[in-house]
Amino acid sequence: MSSAEGVEEMGRTTGVLDQQAGLRTRIIYWLVKRRRGRIHLAMRVRAFDPKLLGLAVRMDTHTASEGLVPRRLKELAQLKVAAMVGCPL
Repeated sequence: MSSAEGVEEMGRTTGVLDQQAGLRTRIIYWLVKRRRGRIHLAMRVRAFDPKLLGLAVRMDTHTASEGLVPRRLKELAQLKVAAMVGCPL
């Protein structure tokens, strides 16, 4: 695509699609779909770097695990932070 001024515009990425994913990424996608119902674009973009994807999944797992703070309170805090920073999701 090019604009009227002749400057190239960058297209949005779709991330790593299910058909393009390797075995490890497909397993991670399956786990995420089971937990959240779908694969978010951020997860698909992280899949371009398998190490980053694995670390992000580990962080999400540890963040979601039950500890001193109840899960519902963690979710409420995530919503509050998202609203404070203007997250569209």
